[in-house]
Amino acid sequence: MNTLSDADVLSAVAAPEDTTEKEPGVFTLENAIPGKDGQTYTELRLREPVVFHILQAAKVIGKRPSLESVYDSQIDMVCRISGWPKVVIDQLPSRVLDQAISYLTSFEEEARRGEDEEPECPDSFTLTFTPTIDAVNQSFQEMSLQEPVVAQRRSYKATESKGNFADFIQAQINLVVSVSGWPLAAVLKMPISKFAKASDYLTGFFISGRAIGSSSPQS
Repeated sequence: MNTLSDADVLSAVAAPEDTTEKEPGVFTLENAIPGKDGQTYTELRLREPVVFHILQAAKVIGKRPSLESVYDSQIDMVCRISGWPKVVIDQLPSRVLDQAISYLTSFEEEARRGEDEEPECPDSFTLTFTPTIDAVNQSFQEMSLQEPVVAQRRSYKATESKGNFADFIQAQINLVVSVSGWPLAAVLKMPISKFAKASDYLTGFFISGRAIGSSSPQS
């Protein structure tokens, strides 16, 4: 005769397992956080950062990166993308913030060329955008790139050499603007994964690609 264990019989009254797939970038809090605006915050919703978010985060880091300034820059990006006030983000469980930061940084990390990976330098490189990027009363769907010329490389190095981490990001932005012919506003609205590919292609002709958050660029 089969003997039922306690676990067997208790399983009949146990709550069913939640098998619903969690939406990427959505973090639901077990305990709601009250805000000073009278709103209650329970669901942190994030999406892929655009170039603007990365540049603003880099400005928070400043000229001399520290553990504190890098952490502050990550918090700044979570605030900007989620729309949550910083005073509310400060009340998040630390592990939730870590998961949020990991989600946001994964887009660039997965798109960047590996440090030990030799760059491929085809004569041309094309990126397509769905949905299109709307800026300056235009819609941009395709970006065409080719090898930078000497003047563009010199301009890149002049901006990069200023020393601020934001200057390193700005140098990449200016290079993409110059070679692609896209307006600055459109490039700032690019998803960071697309921008990383564009920047890695262009800088691959003269440097190894570096991800946002690396301690120093390679010339």
